[in-house]
Amino acid sequence: MFFLLLYFCSGASNVDAQLPESQTRKSTVTAEVALSVLQTNHMTSGDLLVEQGELDPLIAKSGGGACPTAAVGIAFQALRVMSGMKPHTSPHRLALEAFRNSPDLLNGRLSNKQVVDLLLHYQKHLENSKLAIRVQSAPNSPYATDANIWEVTGRPDLTIQPREIKILSYTVSEPSGHVLGRHFVILKKLDGDKLLVVDPQSPGKDRRYMLEAGGAERCGRYFLRYPPEFQRPYTNELNTVFTVRVEYADSTSRDFGQIKTLIDATAKKLKLQNKLRSPRDWRRETASFGLPALDLPIDVGGFEWSAEQMLEVFRYAGRYDLNLRDVVGGAHSRILLHADAPEAIDLLRGVVKGERYFAITITEPDYGSDFTSMQSTSQKVDGGYILNGQKRFNARLDQATDVIVITKNPDGQRGKLNVFVLPINSNGLSIETFGAHGLTGNSYGGMTMNDVFVPDHFLIGEDGNGYEVFSKHFLYWRLMQTAAAIGTAEQALQQMADRLKTRIVFGGPIGRFTHLQQPMGQHTTELKMAHALAVQAAKLIDEDRYSEAEPLINGLKAEGVEIALKAVDAAARAFGGEGYSDLVDIGDRLRDLNGLRIADGTTDVMRSAVVRSQFGREFWDMANQGNFEKPEPKLQTLDTR
Repeated sequence: MFFLLLYFCSGASNVDAQLPESQTRKSTVTAEVALSVLQTNHMTSGDLLVEQGELDPLIAKSGGGACPTAAVGIAFQALRVMSGMKPHTSPHRLALEAFRNSPDLLNGRLSNKQVVDLLLHYQKHLENSKLAIRVQSAPNSPYATDANIWEVTGRPDLTIQPREIKILSYTVSEPSGHVLGRHFVILKKLDGDKLLVVDPQSPGKDRRYMLEAGGAERCGRYFLRYPPEFQRPYTNELNTVFTVRVEYADSTSRDFGQIKTLIDATAKKLKLQNKLRSPRDWRRETASFGLPALDLPIDVGGFEWSAEQMLEVFRYAGRYDLNLRDVVGGAHSRILLHADAPEAIDLLRGVVKGERYFAITITEPDYGSDFTSMQSTSQKVDGGYILNGQKRFNARLDQATDVIVITKNPDGQRGKLNVFVLPINSNGLSIETFGAHGLTGNSYGGMTMNDVFVPDHFLIGEDGNGYEVFSKHFLYWRLMQTAAAIGTAEQALQQMADRLKTRIVFGGPIGRFTHLQQPMGQHTTELKMAHALAVQAAKLIDEDRYSEAEPLINGLKAEGVEIALKAVDAAARAFGGEGYSDLVDIGDRLRDLNGLRIADGTTDVMRSAVVRSQFGREFWDMANQGNFEKPEPKLQTLDTR
């Protein structure tokens, strides 16, 4: 009975020949064109589109059928055509592969997340193209898993752009109100309120519906009504719209040159809007070209750039403003790379879309560098944890949608920590804000946790293993902050050079004074040395050699920031009174670097950490213990060999 699933397509597809000449460019291929071509060829060969009936026998009897799996397979074929590729010759085999990789698909009744994961599974068969997926749900949808709900006074987004496919899911009910399940179709064309769709039950021909608003007081409910000539006893209520956009290698597989150009354009735009330092605006503006996704995994829509590549992006962003240290890559959301729960991983998809932004809280009123002695607690309860405690001197809390919280684990042992992620608006979480003397792109303040419940799936890493999670993340983060500091100082030196050539004093440019030239040479060389060491540290991270990278990164966080501070200070003095004003940004650069000198590991603590790594932990213990025994002197012997 299942032999239909195992055959191979014979003969080459003639899809290319049937595409109109005006549609041969990938960027202009629409869903209507791609699906029409597939239907024409499928009616001839019968093997381009997987039909639901061919998969239904594999699905559990209570699973409602294979319509979502078949619909995704049809959408995938259309996406291949949109990408300039021929349809896959063995779509049935790909369906079997999906079942083998995710046996839970055989249970049927797929969740929205399972549909998204299935689409991402097919992504690898799109060669150099990638998928951007948006899920929009009805206000009353039982399948909604996030806050992306269409307005109760509006309507779902059913417009179709080139390179886009929309999969519609609707609930099917009998006249009695009994819900039979939900069905999936692919939207082919929208003409006012008239919908033309491809149904996986019979994908060779089109099916028509009328979109009709319904429900009490325009509550955002929409129905797919049958045309008058078709009298059917069922009610079809739209519950989900999956928008799947194909992005090509030339628009998503960015190189550094493209990223620089796109950063330049965004910086110019946001500066005119007085939003240059706004991390949320940066992330919204740059999600379309992938800046927040550069160092996140492919399976959440990221690009998996290496630490060595990211180093240069942070450095370039820092040239504009040190506050741009927060707009590149996943930032503190990267700590979720240590999570296994799907609910936590889903948050990263929000970062990729520019919708989510993360704060992190470690420091407490009485504990900073000695963070393993923190007092914040996590108590294990049924289904999760209860968090209590106070955090202080934390950035980003006013802008964040989510916050990473580090507490003691329930055992309360020193050094045994837990890492959690929770929404910034969680019950029992209160935020305080106070001013700061730099890095003003983000807020500065603290938060109090009063019996905050966090479910088990938002524990990052294993219970009690938070120190390792924190350490790996912050080594990466400190390195990138150093890169941004280097960029900030490099730009200040360029501004200084321009100043020396144009500022006229006593009949000539001040650049003729060699005492002003000398610092430029010194600081340029020191910054280049810091950059060279940063590249070396990034390579160690890329090779997962964190223990070797640790002393190098801690040293860079100390000396790299100090080197940058000295360079910007020299530039400020070269500008004289103008450097003290807000006519130039040199003063801001100086203040921001003073903030970074403290943030994410102070200079003095980082230097002590280098000593500990290089010369032995006893130096660290001596510095941090009130009582210690004097070490026994080592006997010196003379080698007479």
